[in-house]
Amino acid sequence: MARIEIYGDEAGDFAPPGVSGRSNYFGVTTVVLQDNRLEYELLDLRRELMSAGVRLPAGFHATSTDWPVRRAVYELIGRHEVRVDTTYVTKSRLREHLRASNLRLWKMVWYSHLRHLVPLVAGPEDDLTVVAASITTAMKRSDVEAALADVVEQVHVGPGQGHLVQASSDLCLQAADFCAWAIQRRLERDTADAYEMIQHLIQSERLLF
Repeated sequence: MARIEIYGDEAGDFAPPGVSGRSNYFGVTTVVLQDNRLEYELLDLRRELMSAGVRLPAGFHATSTDWPVRRAVYELIGRHEVRVDTTYVTKSRLREHLRASNLRLWKMVWYSHLRHLVPLVAGPEDDLTVVAASITTAMKRSDVEAALADVVEQVHVGPGQGHLVQASSDLCLQAADFCAWAIQRRLERDTADAYEMIQHLIQSERLLF
């Protein structure tokens, strides 16, 4: 029996499609690590950057760091054996019941993603842990936690659990955030500078509709 850890973060927003300045897509990106080396090296990189005067009060966050820091993070991630997978939906094609409920949409995307991914990385006897980044929306945390627990139970027959964790406290989630940012940026803007640095790690890119 092995312990399988999946770290995931969402990209995009829940705003109705077509709203200026908001995303056209919503999705989740996950990373599966072979060992703890990436986490330790991200911590070393953070200390090195802070000693050089770079302000990182909440750790690494792709949207709030400049390109030199982003590049350093992507170069580090790209040197590791990390499995990256992503699942997106086009918001303009959502059915009405998904547009009407942020939680329903969130759960559907996570379920579709993990239903595809988990059988590829975890056997029936493996202990599965799914760590999702806490999100700041009108959704109640307890509702999101219950939704994640239900998804894990549905997609894995063996022991498993889900956790919502602040990304600022977990370097593995920060790695997932950077991967999600690169993929989302390519999807929304057709900008591939960051995407190309992690493309060799991406095992699946799924656009449900």
